Amino acid sequence: MVLVLALTILGTVSCVPGKTYRTQLKTADYCVARDMRDCPRDALHLVAGAPQGVSSPLLGFVEFDDQGYLREPVLKDQLVRHLGSLAATRPLLIVVFTHGWKHNADPADGNVAAFSQLLLDLAAADAEGCANTPCQSRQVVGVYLGWRGLSNRLEPFKTLSFWDRKGRAHRVGGDGVTEVLAELAKINARDRESRLVIMGHSFGGAVVYNAVNQMLIRDTAFLNRDRVARNVADLIVLVNPAFEAARFNAIQRKASGFTFVPKQKPILAIFTSEADTATKRAFPAGRALSTLFSEHRDARQRSQNIRAIGHYAPFQTHTLTENKGTATTASLGEFACAWQAYSRGDTDHWAAGPVALNRMAPPDSGSRRFNPYLVVRVEKGIISGHNDIWGEAFSDFVYRFVAVQDYRTCPSASPMEDAPTETSPTDAAPTETTEVADERSARQP
Repeated sequence: MVLVLALTILGTVSCVPGKTYRTQLKTADYCVARDMRDCPRDALHLVAGAPQGVSSPLLGFVEFDDQGYLREPVLKDQLVRHLGSLAATRPLLIVVFTHGWKHNADPADGNVAAFSQLLLDLAAADAEGCANTPCQSRQVVGVYLGWRGLSNRLEPFKTLSFWDRKGRAHRVGGDGVTEVLAELAKINARDRESRLVIMGHSFGGAVVYNAVNQMLIRDTAFLNRDRVARNVADLIVLVNPAFEAARFNAIQRKASGFTFVPKQKPILAIFTSEADTATKRAFPAGRALSTLFSEHRDARQRSQNIRAIGHYAPFQTHTLTENKGTATTASLGEFACAWQAYSRGDTDHWAAGPVALNRMAPPDSGSRRFNPYLVVRVEKGIISGHNDIWGEAFSDFVYRFVAVQDYRTCPSASPMEDAPTETSPTDAAPTETTEVADERSARQP
């Protein structure tokens, strides 16, 4: 009895209360954050450290409580209006990130600093990719979606919060997050040179997926020239997401019946490390208990309802492997040229520096090669665990993966080692105008 009482007291004392970290927003004379201790209350600030000649990215914050309600609705509205006003003067590259388990919007949270660095890398890559093109004035804007992923600081309560936080993640991914993403998508649709990328990690991946999956399913009904329009965002990236494979079944079933054409751009890319024990072991253990009395028509359905999406082998489409010995000094243009060959189907291997993205389907698998819903198994040397998503190899891959999607032209020099050389630089140039027109015409008002 004494032990139970002591544990109860410890669990209560070490609880992390819900709070709003960002309480003010400046629409001019932005605070400049040079490290994570700067601008602790600002819901929008500049991230210092961009290379000379590259515009500093902006970083905004939107926070939610455990019920999925906006903590500061007025502040969110001000942020969205300001981004809308900014989009009226120049195109934007909006990158949304939703953190996961054991994190929040605290200025001292490591995810805030890591996301800031990713924005700096993207700003440099985007400036290189947009040089002397209509998007050369594009402003990179990050939007950090914060929620109470960290509910307790003391073990074992911190780890035992896994299942409770899973339920909260699905709740947070309801109305509030859907509202914010829809408003950002509306801003993105105003300018053909603007882009919207949505990212989520761990339960943040569950937050994002819960907010967008119905819209993704709906988009499969509006094929245009055998392409799926990207109405929700230009790209959605989930890393070590903590939701069951059953949630992905409808999209996977629809996609398996489509005839995708070459150059269909990725819509959803799910990356899960082989070393992610949280989703590989803890997640199915918890799901097995919580679904003990649920109806399952067969063993396959039960397996989908227990296993996390990234560890359900029948849904996996790609691998991300170490590519040791490949040059890392190649320009973004060379990576982009290799990506264009990959997207045409000239190769099933895209070398992106020290890592490579590989299609698991055999070369003769036809349209499956261009499936825009990627479920990628990541080697443990690239992501060594559930939270180790900000390492150099994977971070470099992510910003290159985002940047090459809309790169305009290939360099005149030969592509980097391991990239295909069968086509000339002229042939390899993307037909971006046609592809964008196809996608825009399929988008719903």
